[in-house]
Amino acid sequence: MLRKLIPTNTVCALLVCSATLAGCASTNALVNTESAAPQAEVQPGSQPIQTWFAQVRDVVSRELRVDLSDVELSVTDTNGIATHAKTSLMGALEYDLEDSKFAESLVDNILTLQTESVLAIYAPSVKKILLHNTNLEKYLNKRTGGAKEALQALLIHELVHAADDKNHQAFQQNSMSYQEVFAKSAVIEGHAQWQTRRICKKAGCEKAFTQLNRYMFDSGTPEDPALQYVQSRSFKNLEFVYKEGERFIDKLQQRNNSTAMVSLAFTQPPRDSIQIIDPASFPNREREQRNDILSEIIETTAKPWRKNSTGSLKRNVLAAAAFSVDPSARQPIVNFYTSKILAATKHEYYEHGSDTPIPVAVIALQTDSTTTARKTASLIFNSTLNTYDQLKGDLVEIKDWKREHHSAEFQNRYAAQNTIEMHSASGYISNGLVNAEYPVEIITATSGPYLIHIDGRYVHGQTNLMQFAGRLLTAMRNLQDLPEARLASLSPE
Repeated sequence: MLRKLIPTNTVCALLVCSATLAGCASTNALVNTESAAPQAEVQPGSQPIQTWFAQVRDVVSRELRVDLSDVELSVTDTNGIATHAKTSLMGALEYDLEDSKFAESLVDNILTLQTESVLAIYAPSVKKILLHNTNLEKYLNKRTGGAKEALQALLIHELVHAADDKNHQAFQQNSMSYQEVFAKSAVIEGHAQWQTRRICKKAGCEKAFTQLNRYMFDSGTPEDPALQYVQSRSFKNLEFVYKEGERFIDKLQQRNNSTAMVSLAFTQPPRDSIQIIDPASFPNREREQRNDILSEIIETTAKPWRKNSTGSLKRNVLAAAAFSVDPSARQPIVNFYTSKILAATKHEYYEHGSDTPIPVAVIALQTDSTTTARKTASLIFNSTLNTYDQLKGDLVEIKDWKREHHSAEFQNRYAAQNTIEMHSASGYISNGLVNAEYPVEIITATSGPYLIHIDGRYVHGQTNLMQFAGRLLTAMRNLQDLPEARLASLSPE
């Protein structure tokens, strides 16, 4: 799927690139055939575009050695795009949320504006590439080169998705959490980008491919700080899926067993985004097992809210971070996540039936040392406060934060006493993005190399969340001291 970044509301930003679940947007013969037709003749669905599509389909079929003759091109509108994107996204959300009604309402909110920015999408359920009529016209009107070359780059990308669907069953979800779907989306989009770049070098559409990428990531800056934040977060997630995904695939392509590695990335894909930025360790099953253990602790520890009153999404810790693809800024972040963070998981809890779909996020980290845990906790706590402060403007008003530092000891079942260091902050938000007012709590706590961060809308007071954080840390510390045989029994097969 290829989409242009546009400002979205808070809910839409929760699952940016959600339509990638459906598949987001050689040849000199292509370049030397008819020149770009007049604008009136290259409207979506016109005969020249259908002809160009057939030519590009043949090229991608030869390059990737797969029969794509049954893949068709259709023109649709926002509703048509949303229908196919919703089908794919519902699978991932229903698996996590375990409530189809709540999942559907959340999906509808997510897709409200995101689908309005899509240029094209590959819909695996019908084996079709769908062009968004009005968005494509806008894109073609803004091009600086020929319409044909512009369409080549776009169609190659979508046809690579179709090829991957046939070669690797790329869009099968198989009961995947949203965290896993996000990581697999980076594989899917990264491979499409890598192959499109390679094929465009042969087909003469390199400049058009570059322009297409600029178009995707180019957007105006909203005036309100809250909208600026939402757009920035959306941008970073979108950029991660496409650019870090392509880097991941490129590194796999450089291995001696590149074909097998790329195939493995589709059939047994990375399960979190840290693996995406660490292709050298792929497949890192040990990290995945550690992540699963932390996730199980969050899932099984008693929550401070009524049972069955919330739905939970597993999210990527890295995707929520201020990750940058700027080479000078990204390497320190890569080094930190791959060497200092041994395991990470994030769950978001949404209250069923709420008109304010703002979750409580729970992050659990296992670091390499107590020092790293405490430094990371300070960074996360302060950056969370700074993020909220950046939202202040006409749309979002935040009352002054009440900040506290807490220190306590607890008795470990297997060891001596351990100290919990905890920082908390309470505030009250008037949020014009979702037309609601609600209390916000922030809890960041460490014990030894373990860290818990809880943040979001919570109406039942800070004390319950502090006790919840303590229970989580106790479980993590107890797990650390379990015999190896018991620990191994908790790891997935």
